[in-house]
Amino acid sequence: MKHYLFLILLLLISCKKNEARKEIIQKNETLDLKYEVLNQLINDQIKEDSINGILHDNIYNIAVKRISFEELNENEEPPPPVLALNFSYDSIFAINDSSYYKHQDRNLINFNLQKKKIKKKLDFITTDEILKLSAKYERNFWKQFRKKYGDKCIQTFSVPFFNKNKTVCLVQNSMSCGPLYGGGSTSIYKKVNGKWKVIYSYNHWVS
Repeated sequence: MKHYLFLILLLLISCKKNEARKEIIQKNETLDLKYEVLNQLINDQIKEDSINGILHDNIYNIAVKRISFEELNENEEPPPPVLALNFSYDSIFAINDSSYYKHQDRNLINFNLQKKKIKKKLDFITTDEILKLSAKYERNFWKQFRKKYGDKCIQTFSVPFFNKNKTVCLVQNSMSCGPLYGGGSTSIYKKVNGKWKVIYSYNHWVS
């Protein structure tokens, strides 16, 4: 009897370990995909700037943008607009998978940029640093920014947000070189032949 109990205990421990491994692998796959998208978008942006003869230097901000869902529970408050992406359920991001998307959204706050996973050597600035400078200096933000970081533009990419199948993702990108020199949009990317391609973009802005 003791022998059978011991075998059952071993099986339970083994199952728990396998579940833990699966969870870690899934998390790593999602994390690797995020960096795959970010690396491609950074490379594409640098190539496009080179082709267009844009010579300014960039400092990069990889921003955690919480998702503002079209339908919120009564006890849920939407994230602040500056820190959120508007999200609408559709044929790609199906409402049937809403629990998955809300879980993914909650996990976004745990994202910390690992610079070693970015293939190019770049300068980075955090969203907190930008917000602190903006709150402290307001209209003198750019003057103080350049004192600290030099004559650079802020190139921002949000952390990719994936559909359940991880074949499509949502990313907000923007570039700002001054109070009246910038632009951005939110784009939906689909992986086609190993590359992430824009299939739709919206919320375009220019200053």
